[in-house]
Amino acid sequence: MKKLSIIIPVFNEKQTILKLLDHVCAASTPDLEKEIIIVDDFSTDGTKDILKTLPKDKYKVVYHDVN
Repeated sequence: MKKLSIIIPVFNEKQTILKLLDHVCAASTPDLEKEIIIVDDFSTDGTKDILKTLPKDKYKVVYHDVN
């Protein structure tokens, strides 16, 4: 099966990140496996805390140390 890599950059998206991820996961990608990579650019509003609760088998999260 072919893989579709979806890279989502985020910065202070506490209010929208979970809704965004729901939409990405719900999007139809016939015959493609989704690889969802989230890159947090040193969020300070609590986004990082939300990202840490995501299942590691479903999402790959990369954290930047500085914005």
